[in-house]
Amino acid sequence: MQKYSYVALTPEGKTVRGTMIAQSDEEIKLLVTKNGNYCLSYTRLKDEAKGQKALPLKGVIAFCSQLGSILKAGVPLATGLDMLHSKTDKGPLKVVIGNVYEMVQKGNSLSEALIKQGKAFPSMMINMVKAGEMSGDLDACLNKLADHFERDMKLRNQVKSAMRYPKTLGIITVAVVILLVTAILPNMVQGMTEVPATTKFLLDLADFIKKDWPYLLVAGVILYFVLPMIKNVPKVRYLLDKLKVRMPGIGKLLRKIYTARFARNLATLYEGGIQLIDAIQMATQIVGNRYIDECMENAITMVKKGEPMSKAIGSTNIFDPLLTSMLFVGEESGVLSDVLIRVADYFDEESAQATKALTGMLEPMMMIVMAGVIGFVLLAVLQPMLNSYSI
Repeated sequence: MQKYSYVALTPEGKTVRGTMIAQSDEEIKLLVTKNGNYCLSYTRLKDEAKGQKALPLKGVIAFCSQLGSILKAGVPLATGLDMLHSKTDKGPLKVVIGNVYEMVQKGNSLSEALIKQGKAFPSMMINMVKAGEMSGDLDACLNKLADHFERDMKLRNQVKSAMRYPKTLGIITVAVVILLVTAILPNMVQGMTEVPATTKFLLDLADFIKKDWPYLLVAGVILYFVLPMIKNVPKVRYLLDKLKVRMPGIGKLLRKIYTARFARNLATLYEGGIQLIDAIQMATQIVGNRYIDECMENAITMVKKGEPMSKAIGSTNIFDPLLTSMLFVGEESGVLSDVLIRVADYFDEESAQATKALTGMLEPMMMIVMAGVIGFVLLAVLQPMLNSYSI
């Protein structure tokens, strides 16, 4: 499919302009002249869908929620997309909705149109929409997706908020140390003949910062861009993700957060009509931990061979044991969908508590580190003064 802009002349002699998607130059001519128009010119446009970056989660939520409400009111899909496009502010979301609208007008299904938008929409959403189209319950499917993504965004924001305070403390610590070392300490030791080792170390550090700060700035910028690249190296990412899950204390709290994310995604996918094995695979990928991905490969293989899901997931020893217990109850009672929803709701609350506990652990740790660093600097500052008084 290729996007074209065209200029045409209507039977009444009026010039019209527009854009349309076609497979070839011949097809765009046919489409433009279909209603009796005369095609004056056409131009191939850059395909904005190719390489389309993932939309912000907030935009995906707005798309699902608003389109679901429009369809629920009985409005046809193409009309609903046109309404949604006209009321959306300029930006990536408006461009994507416009592309989807044009493809649906061409006769494509919504799921096919979403696939053509590159990475704009999550794969989970595309599969759920496809299942909704097959069941004839697309509006309910979109509303479920909106609710799911809202919960997911809330969970992610909780984790980000938990990490904000330790980061702030770290920045304050570095700023205080630089101020003491570069501005206060050199003035205090001026004229002294004997300087303690700790003070001399900090004075040398101050000289280094003052003389070579451009190199430090360049090094900081390089680290800012290089560290994420190193973290994305498969082996490094795997080791870091394994450390997150298996780390004493913090690992247990992080496993609860991962359990909440997995349970919510699995519940949404399974209730949306996705086959169980596909739902487990997609829910695992969305968790975003390479180590969990590898462990779950064996679990998925066990389910394919006919093993109960509760037993397969329990064998990984990754998620909270309560998850496997509840899955077992759901399988035995034949109400797995209802149990998954209740489990997801429970672990959402557990995740919130785990996030608070994680913050509670990080705060005193950061305070101890901050106190130790500033204490060392203060000792280096005060020691020359104390030595001079003793003399």
